[in-house]
Amino acid sequence: MSRAAVLDTEEEQLYDELRRMLEEVEETDRRKRELNRMIRQLKFTKWWKERLVRSDASSQNIKPAKLWMMLATGALTPVVVFTIFIWVSLWVE
Repeated sequence: MSRAAVLDTEEEQLYDELRRMLEEVEETDRRKRELNRMIRQLKFTKWWKERLVRSDASSQNIKPAKLWMMLATGALTPVVVFTIFIWVSLWVE
């Protein structure tokens, strides 16, 4: 099951929960709080879904050489930073 499909089912579940909650809550203050909470959850789900679609589209265009360069850069960055830190600390002493 793809991530987008999982998010679609999650969004449907949130709408169902919202519908049930509105049917069973009578107090207006509590209803407003619950409604705002559910709206925030739905907005977050929509935002996350859009973000995943963009990242999936951009990751489909990456060539293997570029991927290896990204991995090597990410793996070597902490080593280089630590080495520079040691050199600077020895130079300061």
